[in-house]
Amino acid sequence: MKSSKSNINSPSLNEAQALAVNALEGPVLVVAGAGTGKTRVIEYRVFNLINHGVDPKSILLLTFTRKSAREMIDRASRHDAKCKDVDGGTFHSFAYRIIQRYHKKLGFADNFSFIDEQDAEEAISLLSERLGFKNKEKRFPKKDTLRTIISMSFNRTEKISDILDRDYSQFLEFYSEIENLRDEYVKYKIARNLIDYDDMLLYLKVLLEDSEIREKLNRRYKYIMVDEFQDTNKIQGEIIYLLGKENKNILAVGDDTQSIYSFRGAYYKNMFDFPKRFPKTKIIKLERNYRSTQPILDLANSIIEEEKEKYTKVLKSVRGGSILPKMLFFKDMYREASFVASEIKNIYDERGDQNRTGVLYRSNHLSLPLQVELAKLNIPFVVYGGIRFVDTAHVKDTLAFLRVIQNVKDELSWHRVLKLFTGIGGVTAGKISAKLINDIDSDISNFKTKKFYKYILWFIGFVKKADAQKETVSAMLSDVVDFYSQFVREKFDDYPKRTDDLKILIQISAGYKCLSDFLADFVALDSPQRSIADITSRTKDEAGVVLSTVHSAKGLEWNNVFIIALSDGSLPVSYVLEDDEGLEEECRLLYVAITRAKTNLYLTMHNESRNNGMYAFNKLCRFLNIKSVLKKIDVNHNFEEEDSFDYNQDRQSSNPFYTKSSLYRKIKDNFFEEEYI
Repeated sequence: MKSSKSNINSPSLNEAQALAVNALEGPVLVVAGAGTGKTRVIEYRVFNLINHGVDPKSILLLTFTRKSAREMIDRASRHDAKCKDVDGGTFHSFAYRIIQRYHKKLGFADNFSFIDEQDAEEAISLLSERLGFKNKEKRFPKKDTLRTIISMSFNRTEKISDILDRDYSQFLEFYSEIENLRDEYVKYKIARNLIDYDDMLLYLKVLLEDSEIREKLNRRYKYIMVDEFQDTNKIQGEIIYLLGKENKNILAVGDDTQSIYSFRGAYYKNMFDFPKRFPKTKIIKLERNYRSTQPILDLANSIIEEEKEKYTKVLKSVRGGSILPKMLFFKDMYREASFVASEIKNIYDERGDQNRTGVLYRSNHLSLPLQVELAKLNIPFVVYGGIRFVDTAHVKDTLAFLRVIQNVKDELSWHRVLKLFTGIGGVTAGKISAKLINDIDSDISNFKTKKFYKYILWFIGFVKKADAQKETVSAMLSDVVDFYSQFVREKFDDYPKRTDDLKILIQISAGYKCLSDFLADFVALDSPQRSIADITSRTKDEAGVVLSTVHSAKGLEWNNVFIIALSDGSLPVSYVLEDDEGLEEECRLLYVAITRAKTNLYLTMHNESRNNGMYAFNKLCRFLNIKSVLKKIDVNHNFEEEDSFDYNQDRQSSNPFYTKSSLYRKIKDNFFEEEYI
């Protein structure tokens, strides 16, 4: 380092932040808790390096989004314009530049090409057809699913069979064919000078393993900083090691307790391997939180105490505060959703805080009841981490069946239903629907040679039966879903998830006596005023409530946060209940959700669920059902009060399973440790 200028001691930096900003030489690992100002650390450290005479072009800043890289460099540039020359960007953009420079070392000609996701899918589809995999009697995965599986195998360094067993069990019998396809795809790209998104990191690592290239890059980049280090995968961990191997002037910023992206290949153990790869690493913990009140942080701290492998840290609030997080229980998902929607309305009416409210959940299907309730109250909302339920193909298909039952002259819905049947296109659907709209008893025998004829006859009979017998909404919907399930399996490779969505739809329908009322609520949900484009064009005061998966909420914050459906099987999700590492990540997921809240935090769950007409009694999320954790929450468990469960108005008043007193005993047995009660 050329200059001997003094360290930076800005009043905007706390003691731990200043320590990280001024640790310019050698390896540094900054363990930055949620809301502790890690962006400020990188901003001032870039400025500090420039202030000490370091050439900005010798500084490399690696992030996960271009936006975050620009933000950090722009903020540093306010202190010194030379900071704009720092080399900052994503891992993939950096890899792109290095591969372009050294592509001949990899054996690629000058006319090599980068291909996007769509091109990669087309190449895989082409190879699948050439290898004869599409001609199998049983359906082979679709091209986008194959691309996802192959990408996972690279990013997670995982066997194809393990990926199939966990995420696509219906295709497990094809594991050897998919392994063969993956190998052929690699050969195909190499032979044709093609590089896809996953190749970028792999080839960057290959180049860095060449001592000559690595030495050149080490001479160029003498100071390296990495953001969100807990989200790096194994290959990115190797890249960081190789880039910093010679100079060792490397700073990694991350939070092991916010590592929640293993499904994308994130390897949180990179945080623990860093000091092993770089001996004499200085570990600095950021624990002063600028976002949340202390009661919220007390809950977050107690949740994460259960983690086995972690950098122990205790978040302390700058803001203070005394309002405890609230835990509320509801008999079913309808009441849970109704309460959350009403409370959001109250918050907005009292404080005008609607645009600073977020509702978080583990999986998207859990938000469907709430979407319906918000629409009823005319509360605008936007969904992160997936599209709205009413916009998904499988929900639209299912509702189309019901719309035909309600109105046999609904031509658009007839078209959607008929086009589900293999062999029926737009023209044929138009001819059949024209007859049936005119007269449901029309003769369509000219279609009897078609394999879809029996399906049409079944549905026509079902429409007439449903109208004549005035079946309950849930009974009609259950029959429709049973019939539609064969098409779900054919249309969607992720059909198990979509089947779960439709089960939730059936549960919601149980709260309706009239089909028209049920469909009317979904029409309200589908109205143009609920579109994302409309919501984002509103003024700030009218912006919508955010509904988000926890995964998509990382990095965001709201004054008021609701975390819903907090039961075992929902969070933690059911498929990790026997997996220790999976459970630890689910615990970190709840920690991330809790630390999104600034002032008010609501935790909710519903007691009853229905599956195939049978009642099940949910158990409280295991990460909350601990004495030390429950003491940090204002728990509302007085279930004997009349206003908690009014059975006279209950949608399932004929339910013989529980009386008020037996329900309360059941809750005590299932929810709380005996010591706590």
